[in-house]
Parts: sequence; structure tokens; C-alpha cells
Amino acid sequence: MKIPSPGESITEVEIASWLVSDGEFVKKDQIIAEIDSDKATLELPAEESGVISLAAEEGYVVKVGQVVCKIDVDANQEFAAKY
Repeated sequence: MKIPSPGESITEVEIASWLVSDGEFVKKDQIIAEIDSDKATLELPAEESGVISLAAEEGYVVKVGQVVCKIDVDANQEFAAKY
């Protein structure tokens, strides 16, 4: 997943907090992180259901469009039975 643009003039944001753990199963539209821009704190929803792999740590400043996590949608079916 890439960081979406929170506004026209904003080019980077900070990962304020991850609300999920690396390797956790997430559901589509579940809020997985909070990101801070110069103007606001925004929620980052999961784009798909699956197992998440975090690629940026809390406190990191990342560019808009940068990949901060990946969601393994192929793991969806095997984990779905557990949750």
C-alpha cells in the first residue's frame, strides 16, 4: 500500500502509529495506521483483506506515494477461517 496524498501541497507524512502488528490478518477498510501531515492526523484503511507486512516504522517520515506496507491477499483464505 502506498501513502495517499492528504492534500495538494503535502509531499510527506509521518507514520504516527500502526494499529496492527506485522503478520496480522487485516480486513478491507480496517484502519491500520494513523499518519500525521503538517495539517492533520489521518487514518489509513487497508485496501484489501489479507496478512500485512509493515515496511515503515512508527515515527518515520515517508513520501506521498511511498510503499509503507504490503498485504498478502493470497493468505486471505487460510487466515479467514481463524478470524
